[in-house]
Amino acid sequence: MSAPLRALLVGCLLLPVAAAAQDTSRLERIKSAHTITIAFAEDAAPFSFREGGQPAGYSIDLCQRVVAGIKAQLKLDKLDINWVGASTPERLKLVAASKADLECGITTHTLRRREQVEFSLPVFVDGGGVLVAKGSPIVGLPGLDGHKIAVVRGTTTGTHLEEALKKRSATAQIVLADDRKSAMAMLDRGEVDAYAGDRGVLIGQAMSTKTRTPEWTLLDIQFSYEPYAFAMPRGDPALRLAVDRALAGIYRTRQIEDVYGRWLGRFGPPPPLVQALYLLNQIPE
Repeated sequence: MSAPLRALLVGCLLLPVAAAAQDTSRLERIKSAHTITIAFAEDAAPFSFREGGQPAGYSIDLCQRVVAGIKAQLKLDKLDINWVGASTPERLKLVAASKADLECGITTHTLRRREQVEFSLPVFVDGGGVLVAKGSPIVGLPGLDGHKIAVVRGTTTGTHLEEALKKRSATAQIVLADDRKSAMAMLDRGEVDAYAGDRGVLIGQAMSTKTRTPEWTLLDIQFSYEPYAFAMPRGDPALRLAVDRALAGIYRTRQIEDVYGRWLGRFGPPPPLVQALYLLNQIPE
């Protein structure tokens, strides 16, 4: 056998070993440090927010149960969580740079985002909606023509909204806000005519935010499909399997009913699409 051929053969034999080492490296680091770093959304109630200074919400609850599953899989006595609050673009950058092991919030799983990060099984399904002050003449997407609409910077809302308006031959001025609190304030002060975002978050924000305007109206429209999932660094199938295994177990054992009831139950039972999500992702062992 020639020297070049021998070198090529040795290199090929080593590839599975290198890949296996990479697969387990992150879980091994988590096991060694007894700590997992999670980037989370601080202003997306009732999914992910701060309550009494601590992370709380539907997505946070799910993440904590996922961590409990990883802890059991790694046979650890304790597994601490290092919570890092950040916006959606910042969370994705932290995960892509391997500065966070997991991301927890209301991040929409998109193919473009998968170029930078990996995603877990879906955890919720929402859609884009529009919030206006009660009594506003705006009643639908065409009614937004010529108006100013606040959208949080770095989210999928702006792109989807522009596409939806274009299909209806309507145009609007998108006004970017740094965060959801700022967007709500713009609407309250009358600087914009509407505020677009994910429907569940808009409802939660309208119910919990103290503003000058006492009542809000969520328009009876849904202009996008927003499948939520937890982001993770790419190239680490062992970590993704651990996260997905925990989520599938939560769905199979119906723990998800407790999570949904605690954080979203006041809005009514899970919509049919969300119920289907829970059912279809009860992946057996």
